[in-house]
Amino acid sequence: MSKDMTNPVLGILGVGYFASYFTSSLRKGGYKGKIYLSPRNAQTAERISKEHGCLIAQDNQDVIDKSDIILLSVRPEQLPGLLETLSFRDNQIVITAVAGKTIADHYAVAGHLPKTLIRMIPVCSIEAGEGVVPIYPPNPTVEKLADYTGTPVSFDSEHDFDLALTTSCMNGWLYEFFGMMTDWLEEKGLSQDKARNVILHNIRGATAYALQKEDQKLADITGEIATEGTFTLEGLKLLKKQQGFTAWNQALEHVHKKLTE
Repeated sequence: MSKDMTNPVLGILGVGYFASYFTSSLRKGGYKGKIYLSPRNAQTAERISKEHGCLIAQDNQDVIDKSDIILLSVRPEQLPGLLETLSFRDNQIVITAVAGKTIADHYAVAGHLPKTLIRMIPVCSIEAGEGVVPIYPPNPTVEKLADYTGTPVSFDSEHDFDLALTTSCMNGWLYEFFGMMTDWLEEKGLSQDKARNVILHNIRGATAYALQKEDQKLADITGEIATEGTFTLEGLKLLKKQQGFTAWNQALEHVHKKLTE
């Protein structure tokens, strides 16, 4: 355990895809603290250790014993089996990236957890130093750690956190959408590299422009662009007629229900 909480020792239980992009993001963002990995997924742990300067612990309890902050990044069905045999110190911070499991759910299946238990599930875009990192409840130490990876946003209720988590799922849908538009350009004769750049930089420009319009509703930006006589309005009318936007709301409602039921 470290006495230097400017660079606390981080331990990760559950070494998979999430752990891979989270450790990559931490190192790219300048985090210098030690990171201990669970040895359960040996091949992935070895790769992450080499790529991002991490250490592989002897077992899960060893991860906990050597860490100030412990990150849980397992699947929801794996949580009870993971926690029931482990022992934590009262002064430790546990961050959970287990989707769909409330704070109360964690305490219900664990033999013992510290008082400070924080939910935090950032999306894979943090590997590029971008993207929101939702946090509940607010915690300065966790917010500082998350700041290495993206934009931390803390919530005062679990309800609000789950809403943010629902929209995080949207990232996966967006890549499908970007791919569809890229494929359309390629079918019309544009080269693959130019099609990809056109779509992705259009999207990047749109979000950058919206972020600087902090006092303006997003729909109002559309109204300024899609004016009478523009091709933008022509396409917008068709999307609304075909209920293209309604389907996105329906997907959000569906995922939110699954996450909170």
